[in-house]
Amino acid sequence: DDEVEDDEDISEEEAAQRPIRVAIVGRPNAGKSTLINHLLGEERLLTSPEAGTTRDSIAVEITWQGRQFRVFDTAGLRRRSRIEEKLEKLSVADALRAVRFAEVVVMMMDAQNKFEEQDLRIADMVLKEGRALIIALNKWDAAHDQSSLFQGVRKALDEGLAQIKGVPLIAISGLTGKNI
Repeated sequence: DDEVEDDEDISEEEAAQRPIRVAIVGRPNAGKSTLINHLLGEERLLTSPEAGTTRDSIAVEITWQGRQFRVFDTAGLRRRSRIEEKLEKLSVADALRAVRFAEVVVMMMDAQNKFEEQDLRIADMVLKEGRALIIALNKWDAAHDQSSLFQGVRKALDEGLAQIKGVPLIAISGLTGKNI
């Protein structure tokens, strides 16, 4: 696959020049494509209130504060019992492959949806792959009782997975650009 380069065959200088590979993952409709569109400064990726709009991992090149990034937008990850279609199974496999190719993974959570076991499973999978993890609590602009919500999510994450303690949790809005 041309997306993957063998890290052992390049010098430190070449590695420093290579784009940082970032995968954006999360459940359906968490705002992954909206975040990437904001980073790009244009509506390049299709977004919709309907789940399942993104079917394939799409890599886009972004320059942020003088540094190159290759950002992978991925299909939403559902519980295994909810994945029936063959196409959706392929989409999930594609998202997992993007995580394996990434150096950093941003796990998007929708601040308007309740925290679920699936969020812990996604975070655990990312950590087991040995990737740096950032958790983005998205749609913060529409969240109610923000302080209590943030503390509740932090507590649920910390209690749900011991290895997640200390992982950054950031409240953002991919739509408005808050805290990006």
